[in-house]
Amino acid sequence: AHRRDMIGTRHEIDNSRTITVLYGGPIAKEVADVVVGRMKDQSVFQHVKLGDIAKYQEYGIETVDQRDRLDAATIAPDPKTVDEVFLLVIETGEMEEAVGGGITFLRDTMTSVRTNREQRTDWVRCMHIARNDKTTRVAYAVLAVGDTDAMPERAMFRSKQNTAADCNQAGQLADKVMEQLGGVRLCPRGEIDVARDEVERDVAAFVDTRLLPALVGP
Repeated sequence: AHRRDMIGTRHEIDNSRTITVLYGGPIAKEVADVVVGRMKDQSVFQHVKLGDIAKYQEYGIETVDQRDRLDAATIAPDPKTVDEVFLLVIETGEMEEAVGGGITFLRDTMTSVRTNREQRTDWVRCMHIARNDKTTRVAYAVLAVGDTDAMPERAMFRSKQNTAADCNQAGQLADKVMEQLGGVRLCPRGEIDVARDEVERDVAAFVDTRLLPALVGP
């Protein structure tokens, strides 16, 4: 069934919600464009935004020091009702590292993780979204994007035994650090290998079977 048939028509669902798709890397941008097209053809989100993850602070995500705002971590979003969701589309480059805006994002988040480790406590520094003087933990999902053909040592021996997990280290790291910084993961991470030329199918599978069900329920 069409996704809209599965989760209801627009007038049956409160669709005043926002999803912001932030991409890191040129290939991730192409995949994010596909995601945005897919997300606009559903009835959950009224607002679909697209941006470079290097500018994540401009989209409302900020690092909060718990020592300054002791109540900041107490508001955990409910996936079924949360007003704003972030989908991070993170690309892994040839050297198994982030590229583009993903470099900035992971540099900043890893710095906060190190701060927490040095303080020997969780959530001294957390990723939050601030709206109308209310600070809420970030509701997020990760769609990792990689290319096995871009990795010479793998491309030569690439076979059907290779999986998308082999070329998505940056997305895996982003998912991990977001959780370490108090983010609320909405669904299991998606992983795409663009060398398979099945981006449209993989995006549809991730959106329809993981992300949307986590937000609207069965």
